[in-house]
Formats: sequence, C-alpha cells, structure tokens
Amino acid sequence: MKIPPVLFLVIGIILATLLPYSASAGQDPPGGRLDLPALIDYAIKHNPALKIAKQNIDIEGQGVKAAEADRMPRIDVTGGYTRYRYDNPLTPIVIERLPLLPSDIPDFEKNVYDGFATFSVPLFKGGRLVRGVTIAELKRSMARDYHTRNLHELIYNVTAVYYKLAQLNELLKAFEAQEMGLEAHRRDVEFFLKAGTSPKLDLFKADVELAGATERRIQTRNTIANTRELLRSIIGMDDPGELPVSFGRALLMPVQVPRGDLDQALSNRPDYRAALNKVKMFEERVASARGKRLPDVYASGDYGGRAGDSFAFKENWTLGVRFMLPVFDFGRISSEVGRERYSLMNAKEEERALRLTIAREIRDAQTAISNAEERITVSEKAITSAKEQARIEDLRYKAGDNTSTDVINAQTALVRSRSDHSQALFDRQVAVASLVKAMGSTDRPESAPGLEIGARNGAKTAIPATQEVR
Repeated sequence: MKIPPVLFLVIGIILATLLPYSASAGQDPPGGRLDLPALIDYAIKHNPALKIAKQNIDIEGQGVKAAEADRMPRIDVTGGYTRYRYDNPLTPIVIERLPLLPSDIPDFEKNVYDGFATFSVPLFKGGRLVRGVTIAELKRSMARDYHTRNLHELIYNVTAVYYKLAQLNELLKAFEAQEMGLEAHRRDVEFFLKAGTSPKLDLFKADVELAGATERRIQTRNTIANTRELLRSIIGMDDPGELPVSFGRALLMPVQVPRGDLDQALSNRPDYRAALNKVKMFEERVASARGKRLPDVYASGDYGGRAGDSFAFKENWTLGVRFMLPVFDFGRISSEVGRERYSLMNAKEEERALRLTIAREIRDAQTAISNAEERITVSEKAITSAKEQARIEDLRYKAGDNTSTDVINAQTALVRSRSDHSQALFDRQVAVASLVKAMGSTDRPESAPGLEIGARNGAKTAIPATQEVR
C-alpha cells in the first residue's frame, strides 16, 4: 500500500503563494485551535504577498496624483548672491561693462543679489494630459483587481492545504488501524505456530506486512509535518511554535456548490476585470502616442530682478505663450505608436485567452465535483464490504479455514478503501473551492450559495471524525 501522492499539491501551492516573500515579523500567534475560517482570517492579516498587493494600490494612487499634478501650473523660485572684487585700476571700466549692475558700484568690489520667479502652464499637449490621468486611474484599478485576485488565491490555497491535512490525518488513522490489526494477526499466527497448526512462513509474511504498515504510518506522519509547515508559510506565521489546527468533521462537512455561469464569472473575476482594464489602458496609450504629433502649447512667464549694496531693486518680467511642434524626429513617434499598438493587440489576446481559461476552469471544477461524488458513493460501499470481509477472514483463520495471506489481503483491501474514500472526500472539497475561485467569489466554500452536497449517512459512518493534528 502506497501513500497517495501529495507532491504535486505542495509544489503548486508554493508557486501560487509566492513563498520567496518572508512572513511579517512581530506577529502574535493565534490562540486556541484554528479551523478553516480562522486560518483564512489569519492569512488575510499576515500573508506577505497580500500585503504587498495592497500596498501596490497605494503606489498607483500616488501615480494618479502625479498625473493630475502634470495638468497644474508649475512655479519655481530661484535666488542668488554674487560678490565681485577687482584689484586693477581699470576696475570702473570693467564694472561699467557688467550687465544689470547698478551705477552706484563702489570701486574694486560689489555685492549683487538676485531673485526670480518663473511659471509655466500647460495649455495643450495633444490630449496626453487627460489621457495621462485616465491611464493612471486604470493602473490603480488594475492594482485593486490584482489584490482581489491574490485574496482569492490565498483563500483557495489555505483551503486546499487545510483539507489535505484533514485527509492525511484520516489516512494516518487508517494506517494505525491497519498496524493494530496486523499486530493482532501476528499474535494469532504466533499462537498457531506454537500449536503446530500454522507454518513458519505465515509468521514471516505477518512480520513483513506489519513492518510495511509501520513504515507507511511513519511516512504519513512526516508528510503531515511537512504539510503543516507549508500551511504555516501560506498564512504568514513565522512563530516557531506548534501550529494548532482543528478539523472536526472537515471532510464530511456539507458544502455549497456555486452555480457555474460564465457571464457571472466574467463579471466577478478580478483578473478578468484587470485584463479588460489593460486593454483600455493600451488604447489610451496608443492615442497618447499619436498625440505627440500635435503641438505642445504652454503659457509661461517670469518676474525678478537684481540689487546691489544699496538694495536698489531693478525688476524685469516676461509673459507669453510658446508652442513646440515636432517636424522631423527620424520616425520616433511612429515607432512609439507602433509599439503601443502591438501591446494593445497582445492585451486583447490575453483577455480572450483568459476568458477561455475561465470557462475551462468552471467546467473542470464541475466535472471534478461530479466525479468525486461518484467516487465517494463507491468508496463508502467498498469500506462496508471490506470491513465485513476482514472480520470474516479473521474468524476463518482462527477456525483454520483459510490462510494468513487471506487475512492480510483483507486488511490491505480495507485500508485501501479507506484511503480511496478520504481521497475522494478531499477531491470534492478542493473541487468546490476551485469552483468558488473560478466564479470569482471570496465566499468560503462552506458558505457559498448554491446546491448543497455531502454529509450523507454513509459518509458519516464510513470514516471516524478527525479531531486534530498535532
């Protein structure tokens, strides 16, 4: 009996949650045992990637302010001080030739003070001023959508790892039960061996199977420890202490399956909204690049003057309108327009590809839910039959009507049926979480609106309830 593979899940979750980012320092560990809603709430507060996505919204907000400021007048003030000194008899002649100096300059040295204020007001820039603000606002909206997308991914990842821990805990209990059963069978084999009614080969077989069951239990405990550390990383907990997780009847809990409507998903999915905004952004950038062929018009002016030691201020000022029209630039503007047009085409294809991906994700999740439900029904019946078969084979062995191999095979079939059942339960819960994410909802799987499934009578009795993993 091999442990069900979980490596693919571990790798996928690590990539999805951006684990290179370190967890936040100085956080307080949660008190008590954490169920799924508590784990999700903790992750929302402490996951580093989610914090970064939220801060990116503020960054793009500053970009909006900068774009709006580009439309406003600009005023600059400059000032200075200069000291002149000459040790030449011709100094007065030299001084007379200096521009903007008062006539009362003493011989050989002079202090000069100057100050100016300049302003510039953009009047027209080919529509780039307005489009600059629009582009900045689209970027901020995309940042909000990316934050929401990261939130959806985080909820899904926490949910998937939580249910994987629950499944592994059920698997561990199945292996522990198998190990106890094989230990009891070995004692029976040893008893009949001493009585001379069982061959020594049966004892060897029992020892081999018991060792295998022990190995599977140890491996499962190690996998649980690794998966628990993965969960700690996802939720952003850097406390070295124990991660207290409570499951209750997590795998058997009724779940709500959201209705899989593509139009609704497209309106809810934050990544699809971001894709649409990306298309709009590049449309604005194409228009902005074309606007560079038009003249830039500014109103500008300045006011200021200079003064000497007598502080006699001599002022001057200017006021006017200026424009700049590109005549020949070696094709720079045309190249920029072409680059933005190709970027727009790529953005449109990305939007179309994402729409197809969303439709496929919905169909895949719905199919996975249906298949998992069928497997749950089959595995429930298999567990009932395997239990009865194991009981009968054990009685027959004690009565001398079968062999040790028959008992071992029956116990192996029982643990396999329990493993298949826990795997089917896990696949159902994760498939529901996948559908919730595909629909673009932040609702928890257990509270999502839709069709209720799970928690059948057989499912409640097939596998004992899990309490916790330490």
